[in-house]
Amino acid sequence: MISESPSSHSEHTTDEAILARLGYRQELRREFTPLEVFGIAFSIVGLVPSIASVFFNAVPNGGPFSMVWGWAVASAFIMCIWLAMAELASAAPTSGGVSSQLRLYYWTYSLASPRYRILLSWIVGYANTVTSIAALASVDWACAIQITAAVSIASNQVYVTTSGQIYGIFAALVLSHAVLVSLGTRVLARLQRLYILLNVCLCFVIIIALPIVTPSEYRNSASYAFGDFTNCILEGWPSGFAFILSLLAPLYTIGGYDSSVHMSEE
Repeated sequence: MISESPSSHSEHTTDEAILARLGYRQELRREFTPLEVFGIAFSIVGLVPSIASVFFNAVPNGGPFSMVWGWAVASAFIMCIWLAMAELASAAPTSGGVSSQLRLYYWTYSLASPRYRILLSWIVGYANTVTSIAALASVDWACAIQITAAVSIASNQVYVTTSGQIYGIFAALVLSHAVLVSLGTRVLARLQRLYILLNVCLCFVIIIALPIVTPSEYRNSASYAFGDFTNCILEGWPSGFAFILSLLAPLYTIGGYDSSVHMSEE
């Protein structure tokens, strides 16, 4: 059994005292390092696979223009939310109960008007719970589709996936994740380092290696990448509304950055 150093024990005691002044009792064990807490958000965002799974939102709704400038616009607004959540997490690093995914209801209860704090806390807590369930389903479903797409590409599209096979892969992914999150927090913390390495390597492959091996005849010009707007929606959405629809891609991909906040008590 690994014992804590006196300095680590003193730091934990100080943190617990700070939480006690907020009227909150520490729930988590503080087994994550700052890098590993960052790794949770980095893994959930999963830049490359997340971007690939939402191309259908941006490609027909503006094409390259939306895929570049839509990200810039959405990121500017999301940054405001990041800064607000960072300030709150720094001031009150609580888990919001036994489930760290519900920490937002504690902030709501602390900051809302006494007249409405109970109702608002209930709405925030259950909305965040439903979001977490839906996020797991959507991510695993997207992963199942990407796995079958990779198999199809490898077989020169000879292999055709059935709906039953996709659902089977999806169910296996959900089950594997259920087993994974049942492990101890110390094991999960160490795994974040591996996930960070994998995500960084994947980003380098896409950003550096892929352009190098792509034949010049398949490369687009800068003017096309930054300025070509293509509205392919058959229903005839106005271009402005099509651009708004394309924002679903960055919003889905960047969603999950708040997971570091959920784990700030760690």
